[in-house]
Amino acid sequence: MLSLLKNFPEQIKEAIEIGKKISLDASNIQNVVISGMGGSGIVGDILKHVAKIPFFVNKDYSIPSFVSSKTLFVAISYSGNTEETIESYKKAKRKGAKTIIITSDGWLGKRKNAILIPPGMQPRAAIAYLLFPISVFLERNGIIKKIDYGDVINVAETMRNRMNIAKEVANEINGIPIIYGHGILEAIAKRWRQQFNENAKMHAFSFGVSESNHNEIEAWENDGNNFTCIFLRNSKEREEIKKRFEFMEEVYGKNTRVIQIFGEGKNDFSAAIYLLYFGDLTSVYKAMERGVEPEPVNLIMQLKRRLSTQDPHH
Repeated sequence: MLSLLKNFPEQIKEAIEIGKKISLDASNIQNVVISGMGGSGIVGDILKHVAKIPFFVNKDYSIPSFVSSKTLFVAISYSGNTEETIESYKKAKRKGAKTIIITSDGWLGKRKNAILIPPGMQPRAAIAYLLFPISVFLERNGIIKKIDYGDVINVAETMRNRMNIAKEVANEINGIPIIYGHGILEAIAKRWRQQFNENAKMHAFSFGVSESNHNEIEAWENDGNNFTCIFLRNSKEREEIKKRFEFMEEVYGKNTRVIQIFGEGKNDFSAAIYLLYFGDLTSVYKAMERGVEPEPVNLIMQLKRRLSTQDPHH
C-alpha cells in the first residue's frame, strides 16, 4: 500500500490525461448526481464543495426524485460491481439522465460510456484515478470551479517529500482519532476516518465544523482520555472558523491530545488534496505501527459474499 501511495503525484498526472479524453455533450445539464460508495463516493463529497450548479452525492440503491434528462449522473465504482452504484445507475438511465461511469472493470466497465482506469488496486488507493478524470471533465464544462492542477501536483509532491511527518503524526495518535474539518476539509476529515477504518483497522470518527459546535462539542464536558483530536485547518479560513478551532483546542485540549495540521497550496482545493494525501499516509503508518496489514478488507469481502446470493445485475 505504501508503495502505491508514493506514486500519488504521478497518478494525478495520469488521471488528468484520462479526464481530457471524456467526451459527452454537457449542454443543458442543470444538476449533477455522483453515485458511489466508500473510496469511490468520497469523490462526490469533495467535488460538491467546488460545484457551480446543484450537486448531489448519492450513496444508496435509490436515486433522488429530481433526476431527469437534465441531470448528469456520474457512477463511480472502482470494481465496477458495487451493487448500490449499479442499481442507482440503472434507475438514472431509466429517467433519461446523461451518464458517465468511472471504473476499472466489472459490470459497469462493460457499458459503452465507461471511462476505464488502471485495475488491480484497492479502491481507496485509486483515489487519484477516481477523482481527477471526472474533475477535469466537470471543470472543462463549467460545472465546477477552476482547478489549478499544477498547484495540486506541487502540493502532492511536497507531501511526498514530508512522509516522515505523517509517520510522526501516526505515532502521536493514542486511542480513537476524531478528525474535524470545515468546508471541503469536512470531506477530507471523512476520508481520514475511512482510511483509519480500512487501513489501520481501527475505529475513528469525523465531524464538520461548525455543525459539530452545535452538538458534539457538549460531549467534551466529560472525560476524553481515549481520543486524539485531529484538526484539519486552512490558513485562509474565515475568522469565525479560526475562532471556533481556537476554542475547541482550548476546551478539548484539557482532556486529550490535539493535533493541528494545515493544508498547503494556493487555494482550498489544493489544501484539500495535500491533507488527503497526508491522511492516507498517516493511516498506513498507523497500520504498520499496529502490526496490521493495511490492504486486505476481510469483513467487507465477507459481507459482499453474503450479499452475492442476490445478483444486482438483473
